[in-house]
Amino acid sequence: MKRQPDGTYRYVLILGAKVNGIKPSKALRHRIEVAAAYAARFPHVELIATGGQGPDEGMAEALVIKQELVARGVNEERIHVEDASTSTYENFLLSRTIWDGETGLTVVTNDFHVRRARLVAHLYFGLKTDALYARTPAAVKPKYVIREQLAYIKLFLNYMRWKWWP
Repeated sequence: MKRQPDGTYRYVLILGAKVNGIKPSKALRHRIEVAAAYAARFPHVELIATGGQGPDEGMAEALVIKQELVARGVNEERIHVEDASTSTYENFLLSRTIWDGETGLTVVTNDFHVRRARLVAHLYFGLKTDALYARTPAAVKPKYVIREQLAYIKLFLNYMRWKWWP
């Protein structure tokens, strides 16, 4: 399942994460940095910034991602925005109008989250993926790893319901 990103896929899906006011959290900033470096290396790819605005956030995650990518030199015309999603599944679903027709995507998320994000892409959308692994800040990694285990349970229960029961 591990495939190194090499510019093969047209779209890079940057999954949203916590925003503090209108600034990215450390975890989100790491995702943005990795995506910006990849965009500089592969100028033909287009980026999809995803993530809505939580009740404790001053701006939608996708808009913060876009703002930060532009500040890092990525041309605004290469950035698509999906600013309504509230979950990994919705990141893919609500950005589908942008990437629809593609067989694969490059996914950008933190290291703890890559496996589940790619699983969502494969199970629900039939996509091939490669991934850019953003570092997870050490201070929050234990919390995210525990949360991720619970998210796997939810993913498989929802998938079983979606796949087998109307």
